[in-house]
Amino acid sequence: MIGIVVLSMVVVLFAMIIDLISGLMKAKQRHEVRSSYGLKRTLNKFIMYEGGMLIAAGVDLLIHLSHLLELFHLEVIHGIPVVTLLLGIYLLVVEGISVREKADQKIRGEMQKANEIMSKMISREELVELLTDVVKRRDEK
Repeated sequence: MIGIVVLSMVVVLFAMIIDLISGLMKAKQRHEVRSSYGLKRTLNKFIMYEGGMLIAAGVDLLIHLSHLLELFHLEVIHGIPVVTLLLGIYLLVVEGISVREKADQKIRGEMQKANEIMSKMISREELVELLTDVVKRRDEK
């Protein structure tokens, strides 16, 4: 059980690191100031996530020691930290969504920049009018 718990905690830690790197890269691309506030939030998230994983491991340990699984005829999962694994899966999904949101925000930002450039470009009607004026002025000379 301990090996599975430790592995689960390490996997969640790696997911948090990937999310942090993704956030830092996005901020750099958007030329945003990266401050210690964001890093403090990551530290708070680490404490919450890994603390939650430790609590889940404690629940699994107590379930194992109390033989509740045998009482409910669930010997098949005896020795498997089910609560820890379920929490780990949930946290991985949350981190995956977070990384995806950062990528989606980047794409939305690039689309917005393209729209701004397009709006600054000359329209077809304006181009026709401009060319007509140029031809008229040439004919006048």
